[in-house]
Amino acid sequence: MTRKILLIDDEPDMLSTCARLVKRLGHDCLTAHDGPQAIKMIDEQHPDLVVTDLHLPTGDGFDVSRYVRDHQPRTPVILMTAYHTQETIGQAIANGATAYLSKPFSNADLSAEIRRALETPQSS
Repeated sequence: MTRKILLIDDEPDMLSTCARLVKRLGHDCLTAHDGPQAIKMIDEQHPDLVVTDLHLPTGDGFDVSRYVRDHQPRTPVILMTAYHTQETIGQAIANGATAYLSKPFSNADLSAEIRRALETPQSS
């Protein structure tokens, strides 16, 4: 089944690499470069999964995760960051992320997290 996945990252290379992977997995891909653009797309497009970087030029991945948790609680969020600490992982989960990827990650790691997120029923 084709799903709609929103990717959020301010690094064009990361965004295009992840978008190609999402399309190879057979899903539709939406992209955003910052928090406000992502929130607008979440409201308009109702993605089945949100994959967001933690550090964005405006807003951050925590803002996006909280917004999804509050407005589309059944939508999973994967947070990705190069700033990997136990505190960051805890904050990610506390702010609504359902999974966490530490950059750099492999295509196989991202594919596995996307599959897991889309297969796991989310509580409302």
